[in-house]
Order: sequence, then structure tokens, then C-alpha cells
Amino acid sequence: MERHGRLFGRAAGRATEGFAIPSIMTDTARIIALWPRWTSSVGVMQRLQIQVRTQCRRCGALMRADLDDLVARYGASASLIDRQERCRMVACDGATFYLAARRHGEPWRILLDAATLRDGLSLCPPAHLAHGRPAPVANAPDLRGPGRR
Repeated sequence: MERHGRLFGRAAGRATEGFAIPSIMTDTARIIALWPRWTSSVGVMQRLQIQVRTQCRRCGALMRADLDDLVARYGASASLIDRQERCRMVACDGATFYLAARRHGEPWRILLDAATLRDGLSLCPPAHLAHGRPAPVANAPDLRGPGRR
């Protein structure tokens, strides 16, 4: 037992020599640190059956997103954080962003981390469902962003 511990310690020392961990976190590391684990990838969201929607910045359309389709398009390891797509409404050329909720009835999280992408959210039209009815009213504190669990 003791012999194994000495060998392991020596091997571990060699592996870490000359290896420095940078003090500045990368964008990916920052996203992982601030966002809950269930938002880390499309595959995780699919496995946990997370509810995902898109909302258009221009027309306000709120639509369900199909996680099976997202996995097929982007791969299971892709993240929806800061990802935008074209709106699927006819005659709308706006960009959509993603929202996710852990379970039915829980608050929706806006999956935008970059300040440049979050800036214009207050200028977006009110959210409405695809058939034109207004979306259920959500309180601003319930629309969570990064760092608020």
C-alpha cells in the first residue's frame, strides 16, 4: 500500500511539472461556472427532458424547440447559450434566442450570456405564442440569466 502511494505521488509530480493553470478563465470555463449543469449541452437537456423555447427579437414569437432536432443539427455536445437562429415565422427576418426551464411551471432562463446579446432584450416586443395569443405573463425576476440559480 505504501509503495503504491510513493509511486503515485512521484508520477503525479512529474505530470504536473511545468504545467501552469492560467489565472484567467476561458469563455467555456466561465459559462460552466455561471450556468447550471443542466444547461451545459443539448444532449444533457435532451436526456433530462428540459423544456426549450425560442423567442424572436423582432416579432416576439415564442415557439417550442425540438431537442431531437437540435441534437441532429448541432450534435449532443453543442451549447444553446448565446446561440441565435433565424425566426421561423412567415415574413419575419428576426433572430431568435433560446430559453429553457428545468421543469414545467419553473421559471424560464434566457440562455444569453454575452452582454452584447442581452443588451437589446428590453427593446424586444412582448412575447406571443405562434397562433397570436399573448404568452403567459412572466415576472422579470423569473426570467433568470447566468449566476442566478
